[in-house]
Amino acid sequence: MDAAIEVTGLHKAFGPRAVLRGIDLRVARGELLGVVGPNGAGKSTLFRTLLGLVPSDRGDLRVLGLEPRTASIAIRTRTCYLPGENGSYLQMTGREYLNYVFGFRARTDAARLARLQDGFALPLQQKVRSFSAGMKQKLLLLGCLSPDVDLYVLDEPDRALDATVRFFLRDELRAMQRLGKTILLSSHHLGEVEALADRLEFLLEGTFVAPSRLAAARAELRQRPRVRLRAGQPLPAGASEVAREPDGTLVVRTDGDPMRWLRTVPADAVDSAEIGIPRLEDLYQLLLGQPGGRA
Repeated sequence: MDAAIEVTGLHKAFGPRAVLRGIDLRVARGELLGVVGPNGAGKSTLFRTLLGLVPSDRGDLRVLGLEPRTASIAIRTRTCYLPGENGSYLQMTGREYLNYVFGFRARTDAARLARLQDGFALPLQQKVRSFSAGMKQKLLLLGCLSPDVDLYVLDEPDRALDATVRFFLRDELRAMQRLGKTILLSSHHLGEVEALADRLEFLLEGTFVAPSRLAAARAELRQRPRVRLRAGQPLPAGASEVAREPDGTLVVRTDGDPMRWLRTVPADAVDSAEIGIPRLEDLYQLLLGQPGGRA
């Protein structure tokens, strides 16, 4: 399949601080790619470099077949970008803001715009300054997702949105992908990204985590059962506690095979158990080396 984005050996530094360290990335046309990583990992810099908003220091880049360093405007004509930190024109009404934004676009998908307006239910006749943070984010999404372009780059599109709106947004992004749109997004709602994206890339300290490291982390997590013991029951022998979740569920590391260990646990000591299902949140913590995540 043709690539919408091809990157090899991308480096970017701001003064002495290296932000991107040898990024390699290929995104197929029509793919929905999720990029996850902690604050400061380089996600926003990566997105801006792909669009030519930030010049790369070195590396080979092609976005929609064009070179960002020499064809930034041409790329942005075919791309909609939602920055992670952004503002809107507070003195305008919501409708005036949309008319202003759409004035820069050759085509707008009228059906998509109608669905988004209905789903977001914004008072577009009011001044943007009167909007809450969530309402402003929905207005920015209206302006970003309604134009008919080839590539959508969304930096934390679900910022300040409640769960119902996030589910609606997820459905709309899937519908856009079915139309062949390429979507690149980041989010701190890891469960949302995992449910939506065709695949994930983990960005840590300016570089993507190698597939071998991801495979090792997933294998490690498969050895960590989650168990919820009945009140007053001690953790049975043969396992040690790795983490305790708010509802009392324990993440444990067993001395040997988790299934064999679970068979030794009295049935009346356990309310629930889960084995062999690596969760994205746990994988994220393990890769970051956070408490409860260290191998």
